[in-house]
Amino acid sequence: MRRLLRWYGANPLHLLALAGCFALAGYAAARLVSPRPLAIAVWFAGAVAGHDLLLLPLYSLADRSVRAAIRHRAPRLAPIAWVNYLRVPAGLSLLLLLVWFPLILRLHTHYHASTTLSPNPYLWHWLAVTGALFLLSATALAVRLRAVHRASGHESGSTPGSAAVPGSAAAPTAQHPSNHG
Repeated sequence: MRRLLRWYGANPLHLLALAGCFALAGYAAARLVSPRPLAIAVWFAGAVAGHDLLLLPLYSLADRSVRAAIRHRAPRLAPIAWVNYLRVPAGLSLLLLLVWFPLILRLHTHYHASTTLSPNPYLWHWLAVTGALFLLSATALAVRLRAVHRASGHESGSTPGSAAVPGSAAAPTAQHPSNHG
């Protein structure tokens, strides 16, 4: 068992879960590909090319734009990767838009004919999910900023504007009332 752990580098349950995921993905691929293998191959090639040639440059442009705008407006930000708290909800929201855009944008589809349901709520549902994702991300950022703020020693009595370095002359010293004599 130790030899397996050393060779694999993770818990054997991780290997078992990974094997189960691959088996499920293989089963789904076999069921999906068997009726129309050429159509699936064309769709897959189009998805890869569309992502790499169209969406990846758009991701990069959006990311650089946000970083440039924030860099010039807020020079003193916390020492954490705050931009990830924007990237994750924006990426998930765009993924949902990409998957459901015909219904979100109310384009002509066969959805109503096949389900007898109206596509009208999709726009509002997508906006609500997007808002919830950004709210959840903002909450996670606030919790993280608070933890960084606490860990930096601001709660132990140092002033917010001082950069206290232990052992330096500029470090604020806590004086107890009994020391004033």
